[in-house]
Amino acid sequence: MLKKILFIMISVTSAFAFHIGELNINNKDIEAQARLDMGQFNEQVDPHTTFIGMRYLSSSKDHSDYHKDPQLFELNALLQKEVSSLPDLRLGIGVRYEYVDVDDVDFSAIPLGVEVAYRLPSENFIPMHLGGSLYYSPEVLSFGDAKHYLEYKLNLDFEIIDNGFITIGYRHIDTKYQAGNSEKLNAGFLFGFKVFF
Repeated sequence: MLKKILFIMISVTSAFAFHIGELNINNKDIEAQARLDMGQFNEQVDPHTTFIGMRYLSSSKDHSDYHKDPQLFELNALLQKEVSSLPDLRLGIGVRYEYVDVDDVDFSAIPLGVEVAYRLPSENFIPMHLGGSLYYSPEVLSFGDAKHYLEYKLNLDFEIIDNGFITIGYRHIDTKYQAGNSEKLNAGFLFGFKVFF
């Protein structure tokens, strides 16, 4: 009996396990991201609705307007929910803290944004998810030498094993400075892996 109860508890826990780890690359850039599902730590929070996380992006000057390879460090928070009339659609709002490390630049920003994910009706083939995000920081939420920050990303995820995805997509990040110059921090296609655990 104890073994059955333990098995049921493990099964229920894994059914609601939604921490996310992600690694994206292309021929010049690498991006690593982790998001923790707060619903696993607090019973008052619904699972898969509230996340905090961090991201690191090492961008090549070949995919950037910078003269050296810029690096981006990020802390983030996301609230998301299924749309009741479309259960395969999830919408979210988020906030991030971005810090750019390159040359003698003092660039940091707090962009606000939206994220969307849609599970495509492809159950007879491979489960697929189409996603996108848009984050923008106006001048009032940009600090140091920063004037604004803009990032958008589109991705298509293929669930090749349970909770394991191959992802392909496109990412574009623009930074603008108080001096008036705009610098593309990163733009390019990406390929990677995403794991829910």
